[in-house]
Amino acid sequence: MLAGPFCTMLLADQGAEIIKVEPLDGDHTRIIGPYHADDRLKAFGGYFASVNRNKNSIAIDLKRPEGRDLVMRLCKGADAVVENYRGGVMDRLGLGYEALHEQHPRLVYATIRGFGDWRTGRSPYTDWPAYDVVSQAFGGIMAITGPDQATPMKVGPGIGDLMPATMCAFGIVSAIFRAHKTGRGQFVDVGMVDAILSLCERIVHQHAYTGGVPTPEGNHHPLLCPFGMFPAKDGFITIAAHADAHWAEKIVA
Repeated sequence: MLAGPFCTMLLADQGAEIIKVEPLDGDHTRIIGPYHADDRLKAFGGYFASVNRNKNSIAIDLKRPEGRDLVMRLCKGADAVVENYRGGVMDRLGLGYEALHEQHPRLVYATIRGFGDWRTGRSPYTDWPAYDVVSQAFGGIMAITGPDQATPMKVGPGIGDLMPATMCAFGIVSAIFRAHKTGRGQFVDVGMVDAILSLCERIVHQHAYTGGVPTPEGNHHPLLCPFGMFPAKDGFITIAAHADAHWAEKIVA
């Protein structure tokens, strides 16, 4: 819904030619507003326009043999395929990694799934669907966000989609670079939960070194002070002084 389109949006912004494959009745995010006043059909909402800018689009029924054949032909001139389905969906359509790789060995095949793909390592949750808030919860970032330990809180933007999308774009570019050198594509697998866990590096190293489990610090930092948001007469002020010298400079100023 967001991770795949955001990933290809990043590539499109850098000049890649992107062909978005939609169902015959259009991508379901087209109907998510707001809309421009002249969009009488309400078919090009702000959400869709935001993450699908700079892309071409084609409607294909992937469940029909003709649709599958058309995708195969499109792949002939492509560097990469990006899909954001639950595990097994593309395989059942006859468009999984093995099927495409057999016909197009230079092709990079990239997936973004909640808990990764079985090809790179199974987990009890491999077949589970996931959205932003699910990956935020499983990935641990909600456990260190919020005012206190009793109130876990999601990060404002859809970072559970945006971070894996960014990592996948990097992986795709790296794999294409290698494919141009070797003539062989790769399978790029990004788990949304894995991507969020990688953002929580403080959880990992603090637990590894101390055995402790980090908790939310509100708008402050567990190791640095003053480093956060503080009330002021006319609202709030953000102070980032991670060394005594920085704090001294602020006091003098």
